[in-house]
Amino acid sequence: MLRKAVLTFFMVAFGLTAGTQYRENTVLFCLKSTISPLQINKSDRGITVDIPELNSFLADIQARNVELWIPFAIEADHDGDIYLNRIYRITLNETSRQALEAVRSALNSFAFVHSAELEPVRRPYYTPNDYYYNQQWFLQQIHANDAWDFWDVNGGDIPGDPTVILVSVDTGVDWDHVDLIDRIWQNLNEDADGDGHTLEYSGGQWILDPGDLNNIDDDDWDNSPSTFVDDLIGWDLSGWSGVDDNNPIPKTGVSNYSTWAHGTHVAGLLGATTDNSTGVASTSFNCRIMPVKVSQEDQTGEPYITDGYSGILYAAKAGYYSQGFSILNNSWGGLGYNQYEQATINVAHDTYHAVIVAAGGNGNDNGWGELEQAQYPSSYDNVISVCPLGSGDSWNHWATYHETIDIASPGENIRSCVINNNYASWAGSSMASPIVASSIGLLKSYNPGWTTVQLETMILATADPVIYEINPEGYLQGKLGTGRVDAEKAVEVGLFPSLEYIGDDLIIENDTDGEINPGETVEVRVILYNSEDWGTATDINGELICDSGDVAVLNGSASFWDLEPGDAGLNELVPFILEFSNTAPPGEVVCTLAVTSNAIDWVAYSTEFEVVFPVAANILYGDLNDDGLLDILDILSLVGIIMGTTEPTPQQLLAADMNGDGVIDITDIIQLVQEILAG
Repeated sequence: MLRKAVLTFFMVAFGLTAGTQYRENTVLFCLKSTISPLQINKSDRGITVDIPELNSFLADIQARNVELWIPFAIEADHDGDIYLNRIYRITLNETSRQALEAVRSALNSFAFVHSAELEPVRRPYYTPNDYYYNQQWFLQQIHANDAWDFWDVNGGDIPGDPTVILVSVDTGVDWDHVDLIDRIWQNLNEDADGDGHTLEYSGGQWILDPGDLNNIDDDDWDNSPSTFVDDLIGWDLSGWSGVDDNNPIPKTGVSNYSTWAHGTHVAGLLGATTDNSTGVASTSFNCRIMPVKVSQEDQTGEPYITDGYSGILYAAKAGYYSQGFSILNNSWGGLGYNQYEQATINVAHDTYHAVIVAAGGNGNDNGWGELEQAQYPSSYDNVISVCPLGSGDSWNHWATYHETIDIASPGENIRSCVINNNYASWAGSSMASPIVASSIGLLKSYNPGWTTVQLETMILATADPVIYEINPEGYLQGKLGTGRVDAEKAVEVGLFPSLEYIGDDLIIENDTDGEINPGETVEVRVILYNSEDWGTATDINGELICDSGDVAVLNGSASFWDLEPGDAGLNELVPFILEFSNTAPPGEVVCTLAVTSNAIDWVAYSTEFEVVFPVAANILYGDLNDDGLLDILDILSLVGIIMGTTEPTPQQLLAADMNGDGVIDITDIIQLVQEILAG
């Protein structure tokens, strides 16, 4: 078990303690979509807004500041009725804090407010140490070296793709690090002087290209020319005390190995220059790193994340408008669900096609102790949540496990870059997460046409489930994700299909009425359709499972022809065969069709469909007393139903409609009499 003495960084600024879940002096609120964004005026006399009722409230609670939560969000950035450009942060005076729950409750009572939330604390997830074990052992563990063999490296075909952007949303990146500088993303949409780069080597150091620093937001993708002026390589959303700028480096004057080096360590795992006889390698090999800093520098002690969701939205939009896509790594988090955070992630994922990866947590904040607990952002929808493993895929009982974990990855003694051209081996889910993100970058490089959802699907589907054999403890099962990330298998396996059940073809033995009746045997041929946007379905097998005691499955297994994207097919040669009992009641019998395909080693596509079989009652029309005979007693019953003196059962209503016209009247009596006389 790893030592717990090194977890002191969780005791962060602003009076926070290890158990603190929310910031102690801020509240978030969102205006309704029908309300215009606030007009905020700040002067020596205080802060005023253009809604009088809210203005009075801010004065009553002695609000120190009111600001947009994500200042650059636009009208189009919304998730349902949560508009990111209408979310605000209220900061209370240190000397006049009121109960935050009371402030939130009061905000929720205003008719113009959609909702209000406390603001969760988000901290970096890592524990630095001074040990250098098995330098970069994780590359072999996830078979990165084997994955690179899918490129002809000796022939000049370099793994990875410079158009794939991997983003360190973190404490900043020491971007001129000797092992990072050649892989830093350069925003050529801001290349004002047209020389093909936004970084230059001058005077013995790397600098932002002076020819591109024109004080103009050249790409202006947010339709606001004053927001991201000269964002040549990324952005600092936090600055010293909240004033953003275009140089996302860590705080200066700090230890090279402090938490401020966290984002640099992450960046090295995302995309350190590989095969350059220097430092460390990265799984993505030749992808690019976008530095995005989201920690204010005026914090004392070890920092926490102050503007993580602004960073997520910026990174998603910058990648989208630059290359159409980016992979965001967020090696930080904390407790507490927040609907505005989820909405921001949904916008980044659904609107701007970002893959979002996050660290799952380092267990008990009070020391090295495993913990089953949801952490955020890793537990949000549209996020790939990562937990850390030791060498040999061992779970060493110090990190967070949970049903929301999606995948496992090496996370102990992980060597990467830190500040000022240094290197260090650290441990944590912070290290596990960028290894997964880098693997997704390599997968995207090999399959440039794959969508965000396809990349997410395949990186999880190809993870190695051997971790559950190595760590057989019952309480861990299903809570370390689908397996340990495997870069080679991800690249090797082709895109899965996406199968849909669109109907079935039934053949009923000795059928007389075109319906399934009790006592009948049915051949079932299921029609499957393969989405045109996914891969070919190969070696398709189906298993039909019926739990009803009224159905015997005489043949529950069948194979299908391979299905190309856009094709449909059915189990034509070998049908499923069901036998319905003589006592099966009328109604629906629900069965499950389990389908598998594309099996390679431990990898296979699988899905399930609900198949419904309607069972009709065996009816002898006219036999209203259900004695198997047509006689005068049935005529009397039918007369009673028509006259309204007898309340019919559902079975009698079916049997009474002799001519099948849906109406029970004298014509049914005439036909019943004819049936009796003819018999």
